Amino acid sequence: MTEQANEERGKRKRGRPPKKKPGRKPNKKKKLRKIAPKEKYFILCNGKPVKNIKELADILEELEDNVFNHHVRVDGNDFAKWVEDIFKDVELAEKIAGVKDKKHMQLVIYKHITHKLW
Repeated sequence: MTEQANEERGKRKRGRPPKKKPGRKPNKKKKLRKIAPKEKYFILCNGKPVKNIKELADILEELEDNVFNHHVRVDGNDFAKWVEDIFKDVELAEKIAGVKDKKHMQLVIYKHITHKLW
């Protein structure tokens, strides 16, 4: 083989070309299960901590009305602010910001979680 042929051969890649990897997409399931850092837990006015979004939905089932109404007022929704600030889930935060009922908020969160998993 000539020197030129060896040089050209060295430039070519052998085997299959590598598959293109588009920008990595975040794992949606992992994001939904994400637990807030301990110092960023949502502490309800009754002292109970909430660690993540799913736990928030779960706890709404048994949450007393006065505790819910303390955090969801006409002038603000502490749950929506926490979801946006800690988990950076603006879409969910906007969905629950206007919700003034525990059961409805729970449904909205569960639907959001289910939608993200599919």
